[in-house]
Amino acid sequence: DKVSLMLVPLVASLGLVVPMISGRGLGHTGGTLDKLESIPGFRVDLTEDDFLDALSETGAAIVGATQAIAPADRKMYALRDVTGTVGSVPLICGSIMCKKIAEDPDSLLLDVKTGNGAFMQRMEDATNLARLMIAAGEGAGKRTVALLTSMEQPLGQAVGNWLEVRESVEVLNGGGPADIRELVVAQAAHMLVLGGKADSYALSQLA
Repeated sequence: DKVSLMLVPLVASLGLVVPMISGRGLGHTGGTLDKLESIPGFRVDLTEDDFLDALSETGAAIVGATQAIAPADRKMYALRDVTGTVGSVPLICGSIMCKKIAEDPDSLLLDVKTGNGAFMQRMEDATNLARLMIAAGEGAGKRTVALLTSMEQPLGQAVGNWLEVRESVEVLNGGGPADIRELVVAQAAHMLVLGGKADSYALSQLA
């Protein structure tokens, strides 16, 4: 998901600490880690200490699951990919939330895609997944909000790991496609409210 490439550094620049344990591509989707690894020399296989050091130094870090960090997710990912259960709602919930909870944030913002380009093509299924993940997050003591967003058409104009990285940099520099900018700003606004950096969604959009 290329949105993370813009959202994480943007929110970190506004004063929140943003840990993220991400995944690789499944089915027809490209994973956040795959996109980052298209950058020469970029590492996503950090140790727990390196992960914490990066958060302390920069306020943000995106890593993959390891033997020490959310180890079960690596097996779940591989199992879903080869057993035709990529779209299983309970397994999607478990895969996403085990990483999110392992990050140990105070709050969580979840972006649940729906439409013909998403695993959850029907709004009913996407809503069900969102409710399951909210229950999992709240059950772990995390304030959790889920946004249902459309995947009826590609987001932005670039397709392909490196091309999407380049497009993300353009957005962070104030350019890029309007649809990506709108989504990133909306999600950042929700994160600022959840993180206590803004009192309301409307005010956080002005940050």
